[in-house]
Amino acid sequence: MASQGWCADRLEGWLKKNPNKRAKDARDKLEGDYGIKLKYSKAWVGLKAAIEQIHGKYDESFQLLVNWKAQMEAASPGSIVELELEGTKKHRFKRIFFALKPCVDGFLAGCRPFVGVDATALNGKYTG
Repeated sequence: MASQGWCADRLEGWLKKNPNKRAKDARDKLEGDYGIKLKYSKAWVGLKAAIEQIHGKYDESFQLLVNWKAQMEAASPGSIVELELEGTKKHRFKRIFFALKPCVDGFLAGCRPFVGVDATALNGKYTG
């Protein structure tokens, strides 16, 4: 009987090269490479553990994003960092927007002012 760690260790390199593979593919690979019989559920758990080994745990990754936002605000005062989350009980990342203060200042200093006209009638030679 294969353990979760054993499956994950053997699937990690293969999964890096084939990130779209599913549990059935993982089971077929392990059965073919090692001549064992493996339940689908064990392959699924091993695949999830391998993904966690590659990318890290979800909660830790999420916390890194929150920490990064706080660090950017502290290191570059005046920068805009917006982190949008979904869900009420369990937060889920939706999107992030950031504009660093030096970039905003450079944009404002380098742009020429313009006049925008909306919904007007043209008179004279070119009407419309």
